[in-house]
Amino acid sequence: MFIFIGKVLYSLIWLFLVFNLIHPYPHPANVVANIGLIAFTVIHGLQAWMLHSTMTNQEKQQDKFKVLRLFLFGVFESLSWKGKK
Repeated sequence: MFIFIGKVLYSLIWLFLVFNLIHPYPHPANVVANIGLIAFTVIHGLQAWMLHSTMTNQEKQQDKFKVLRLFLFGVFESLSWKGKK
């Protein structure tokens, strides 16, 4: 349940940050949202890149969206993998 709530919160944060690109918020909020979007993209991009670089070709074929899910949900996605084992 904790992991599901975390994924929902991350989805809402992504929506908040991306919505700023479509319809910019007033001045102080748009700067914070842009910094947040850059930080989220860099941190989650690094996590996804590290996962992709350590996966074998067979693992890439079996689960093609694993890297994308890690990019979107970050640590909550990796915690869900631990719970599945």
